[in-house]
Amino acid sequence: MDDVKKGARRMLTMDQVLELVPVGKSTLKRMVKNEEFPSAHYISPKKLVWYEDEIELWQGSLPAESRRKRAERRAKAGQEG
Repeated sequence: MDDVKKGARRMLTMDQVLELVPVGKSTLKRMVKNEEFPSAHYISPKKLVWYEDEIELWQGSLPAESRRKRAERRAKAGQEG
C-alpha cells in the first residue's frame, strides 16, 4: 500500500467532467454504461461524482494512434474551411 496516494481525491461533477471530456451527457452516460469510461460514485442519494484521478487514468489509456488521427482530421478540416 506504499504506492497509494495520500490525501483527499478530487471529486468532479458531471459538468466538470464534460469540460474535460468533449462529449455530451448522453454519450457520457452510454460510455459509463458500456464500461468505456470510469463509473460515477454516489456521495449522497442524489449526488454523483467522478474521481479526477480515475479520469486521468482513462485519458492515459486512450490509444495514441486515435489521438493522432483525430488531430489530423481536425487540421485537415481547418484547411478546407
